[in-house]
Amino acid sequence: MGLFTNNKKPCPICGEGTPRLLATEIAGDVPICSDCAFKISIGTAKVKDFTLKDLKEHLTMREENANRIKNEFRPNKSYEIGWTKLNIDEANKLFTIPLNMCGDTNNPPVFKFEELMGYELEEENCVIERFNRGDRAPLCTPMMYTPVQQMTTAAQEHISRDFKLNLYLTNPYWDKVESSTGSASGSRTSFQWEYRKYLGEIRIVTMAIAAMIGADLADENNDHGNANAVAGSLMKFKELLDAGIITQEEFDAKKKQLLGI
Repeated sequence: MGLFTNNKKPCPICGEGTPRLLATEIAGDVPICSDCAFKISIGTAKVKDFTLKDLKEHLTMREENANRIKNEFRPNKSYEIGWTKLNIDEANKLFTIPLNMCGDTNNPPVFKFEELMGYELEEENCVIERFNRGDRAPLCTPMMYTPVQQMTTAAQEHISRDFKLNLYLTNPYWDKVESSTGSASGSRTSFQWEYRKYLGEIRIVTMAIAAMIGADLADENNDHGNANAVAGSLMKFKELLDAGIITQEEFDAKKKQLLGI
């Protein structure tokens, strides 16, 4: 403990010793302890601009955030995004997406629908879908591929495409949140099917995100918009599938129809 902790430079928040190596620092190159640094939910570069007053206000906000999760946040919908989940509380118009980049995943930032300004879905670092506040529906721009038959033998053995989701916010501490959504992969014979299946699944997530923005706009303009309607329809058919009223094949066919894939 003593080898790695510098008790001569106590944390200005709690008074504990600070790390000798790779300590998180605020303005003036003032180090803080690991426990206090773990509570922060903001990009490391921005922490360097924090005054002591800023840091205290931020940590107070983080305590309030934890209380909100415990006492107020009641998610009624959840969608898998890579290794994490998008959790939505429609009644209170709040959502979370626990990510390491946002700090303690047990206390993820609770964002308001009104703070969500748009999203982008990237495939291999190229934007293939985006939706911004004020748009009527997501703009989709699928990537162009070399037909599998024209690929080299080596390339045909295993094909993979990586995806990433970017959320754009007007939150005081976060203007952009990024999350890997996984990848679509398969062999020469299976990739096309795997790709369409994966894209259909991730578009259920993006439709839900568009619906959050659309739901907020509906309050302002009394217009749910196309994205909200599609997301609502998908959710209803998913509930029918879960209840055993329709088959997986029927759900997949309806999903393709609604998403246009």
